[in-house]
Amino acid sequence: MLPRAVSPSESRNLLQQLKAETRPHHERAERVVRLMSPGLSLEGYRRHLEALHAVHGALEPLLAQRLDGFSSELLLAERWKLPLLREDLLALGHDEASLARLPALAHPPSVPGVPEALGALYVLEGSTLGGQIILRQLVRHFEGQSVGRFAFFRAYGDAVGPMWKSFGEAALRICPEPAQAPRVIQGAQDAFETFEARFREIHDS
Repeated sequence: MLPRAVSPSESRNLLQQLKAETRPHHERAERVVRLMSPGLSLEGYRRHLEALHAVHGALEPLLAQRLDGFSSELLLAERWKLPLLREDLLALGHDEASLARLPALAHPPSVPGVPEALGALYVLEGSTLGGQIILRQLVRHFEGQSVGRFAFFRAYGDAVGPMWKSFGEAALRICPEPAQAPRVIQGAQDAFETFEARFREIHDS
């Protein structure tokens, strides 16, 4: 059976609901990310990437497991960012041994099912979309310095928009029932809180 066609309005409604219900969580997470700071140092940039490495290192294998039956529909193999973070961190002086010693996430979210996994993936994909603004700032800020190619923030290149659209359409096909929305939203809120907690740790240490 072919997947049900998703109208643009349906896809937007799902994403709009997620955006509205996670706005406070998103804003709190954004406030502890300082990659746009004029005073950002190479050390600060590296610490941010290490925090992202911890979050993605915990979430991506879990999401791959929960969403295994929808891997092709969600283009999961193209969405994982952990290899890109490893590339960036190697460019900043890490080696395989030091990457292996990076602390794991202290309190990863539970992600009990498919709806929660889609909510968490919404957060990861949304950060890729918003990361284009950060990328432009980082390129200007570190011009002339040896910092690698910003692989994590470049991610999909010119395909950022289409990848975001395809995620929204696939998410609605996988969780089409309104009764599932609260679980998707909870998964997104938990993911935002995970990012916020990990970034607070790097600023408090």
